[in-house]
Amino acid sequence: MNILLAGALSWNPERVLALTRMGHRLYGLWSRTMAWEQGPYAFADGIITDLDVESAIDLLRDRKIDIVYSLFQVYDARLWSREAARGVEDLWSQLTRLLIARGKGAFDAPIVRHWGFDVHNLDLEIVRALDGQIFCNPQKLRYWTAPRAEGGCGLNLGCERQPIAFMDSDLPSREFMNHRFSPRFSERDGEIHTVCLGRPLGIDLVAAARNGIHVHIYGNEVDDIALIVAQGLGLGSLARLEGLARRYIHLHAPLQPIGGSLDAIRAAKDRWVEEFSRYDAGWSYVKHPLPWPRLEDEAVIPNRHGTYLLAGLPIIIEQLPGYYRYDTLRDCGVAIDFIGRDYHRLARFLRARTEIDELHQRARRCRAQFTFDATVDKLLDYLGQVCERRSVRASTRHDISTARHHVVQLPTRPVSLRTFFAKKAVPGRLKNRIVIAAEIAVSRARWIFASAIAKAYVGRILNRCRQGQDAEVESRSPRTRSA
Repeated sequence: MNILLAGALSWNPERVLALTRMGHRLYGLWSRTMAWEQGPYAFADGIITDLDVESAIDLLRDRKIDIVYSLFQVYDARLWSREAARGVEDLWSQLTRLLIARGKGAFDAPIVRHWGFDVHNLDLEIVRALDGQIFCNPQKLRYWTAPRAEGGCGLNLGCERQPIAFMDSDLPSREFMNHRFSPRFSERDGEIHTVCLGRPLGIDLVAAARNGIHVHIYGNEVDDIALIVAQGLGLGSLARLEGLARRYIHLHAPLQPIGGSLDAIRAAKDRWVEEFSRYDAGWSYVKHPLPWPRLEDEAVIPNRHGTYLLAGLPIIIEQLPGYYRYDTLRDCGVAIDFIGRDYHRLARFLRARTEIDELHQRARRCRAQFTFDATVDKLLDYLGQVCERRSVRASTRHDISTARHHVVQLPTRPVSLRTFFAKKAVPGRLKNRIVIAAEIAVSRARWIFASAIAKAYVGRILNRCRQGQDAEVESRSPRTRSA
């Protein structure tokens, strides 16, 4: 199958090489998005053929492309990378031009869209003109389509005319699922060592430290760790941070390469199992990370879960039945329930060696199902079914005929005056909408306060942690000892 990838590939872009290894040919029509995920991709040089809209239409007209597969996130323009390669435009403009060309008879290939979690706006006319939609989970579809009175956005996505599927395909490649497991730190020093990949959202690092829990943070090369840490601490915890940080907070270089070559990606991700299996557990999101409406919060997918499980780690997560991020872990028996933000109870559980050993074994047994390779057959079957329907649906397809239509803003988007008066899909009754607005306002105020505290205080403390750890590593090196 010849597949045109339209959009951006998110956190694990190299996963799509599994399609080329199966004999499929890939083309890339890359869209404007955040700097860390915007194509063209260095790893795909010579493997994925980069196109602009006009060249894509030419290939579609010549029947050299079988299907357009649009994916994943849709970010607010203020979050986009400042620069983009030639031909890289915003997603909605690209899809509009493709659909208008198809409506004029330029080609007849189907166009499907795979929705990730982070979608800040929707062009409903385009969405309804698609030939199929894949949702990252059922909770996302429910949030967008449920009536406002039930907490949904009440949107008509045209799903009654399109085949629908559910799958999270932004998962790590099975290529990195090796068996180079390491002895755990806790076996060496008898203390609790946990790991957080990316943003330590909601983790009270001081409360964890006071209960003897080490937190190792790897970051993601994008977010300011000091700012995220400051957001998760109350005033009392901020006052205690300096006395506990050096011993219990550990900052490490990220192992999530961004924009690198295939060799650089492999060099980093081949270390995942060896590096992360040293810990007792990984951290999911804690508390209510961002002011998402309830139904949207149920759909959240922390990308780090796949990485943790690849390394055979159980995951610390609040007990949230009905939430996708919790149910998927609970069903596999790898969730460590974090109840009521009780760090004392959590520490007591993490010290139970027998239980933790069993959770590690469960994580190793189920890790293959959290790789992209475990979803690829389902994805290809779906794309094949959509292609088979195209001749039947050609005459009833709802192609658009004009580029003039309105984008609906979703509450997930950043708050700005520019979108204040824009058309919005705000869920819930008036009371619910007032609560959401208040949560957004409080979150914004907290972010401003945390930003100031991070620059003036938390950043300096974390830098001293990093310097202390660098000095410790240097003192252990053979060169230093011999000197």
